[in-house]
Amino acid sequence: MFNLAFVNCDKQTDDANRVSLECTVAQAVVYAGSDKPNTDNPNCSLDLDVSKFSMKELSKEVLTGTEASTSTGCYNTILTIDRNTKRVYRTFTKTKYADNYDKISPGACGQFPVTQVLMNCTAWPRSRKGQKQTLVRYCDFSSSSDK
Repeated sequence: MFNLAFVNCDKQTDDANRVSLECTVAQAVVYAGSDKPNTDNPNCSLDLDVSKFSMKELSKEVLTGTEASTSTGCYNTILTIDRNTKRVYRTFTKTKYADNYDKISPGACGQFPVTQVLMNCTAWPRSRKGQKQTLVRYCDFSSSSDK
C-alpha cells in the first residue's frame, strides 16, 4: 500500500476583488494484492483524486475549508491545515443524503474514517542502520507568503 498527497494553496481574487485562499489536494493511492506481480492478471490498482477546498482561517495558524463542489454523496470532506501542530488532515461528516442511500441500499455509504491524516510535518524516523542520517520532512510551510 502506498499513499502520496500533495497540497498546493493559492490566493484567488474574485470579480469584486475579494481575496480568498483555495487549496488543491492531489492524492495517489496504490493498493496491491498479496499475490506476486502478474502482468497477465494485475493484482493492484491506482486511485487518483484531486479536490479543491475553499479555505478560511479558523484560528491563528489554523486554516480549514470544505470541498469546493457541493456533494450529494455520502460524506462531506473538510481539509484542515494546522501550522501549530504541523499537520494536514481531512475529516469526513455524513451528508443529509447518506441515511437515504443506506435505506435504499443498506451499507451503501459504508464505514469511512472520521479523520485521515494527509501529512504529518514532523521529521521522519531515523534512517535504518547503516544509512545516512538526514532529516527529511513530509511538508514545508517555509514558502508561505502569509507568515
